[in-house]
Amino acid sequence: MSGFNPSTTDMDFSKLNRYSGSRAFWFLFGMILGVSGLYLGLQRGLVGESLIGLGLILLGIQGLLRPVVLTRPGKISKEEMSREVSIGSDALHGGLSLLMAGSLVVGFILKYIVKM
Repeated sequence: MSGFNPSTTDMDFSKLNRYSGSRAFWFLFGMILGVSGLYLGLQRGLVGESLIGLGLILLGIQGLLRPVVLTRPGKISKEEMSREVSIGSDALHGGLSLLMAGSLVVGFILKYIVKM
């Protein structure tokens, strides 16, 4: 019977100290705007605003786990650099990206087109 083995997961939090400025910026950006949007949306009963807030929170989490890294041409590819500093698997980041994009798109449609 195989149990949970933390050494087989890609959640290596020792990478948090690399690009900590970028991680902190995107996490705080997403959390501050997202929590305020989610709070206002729930308080006023606005579904679109709530979904936008949720999408921004997911953006903050994504920025914490996979920071935006600027590289010089010819040194190392962006994909390699991104994998080197990322926390979590590609499937996790893909799922977060889809949820984030979906909630933002639906939220903007509901807020500005449907007026919900």
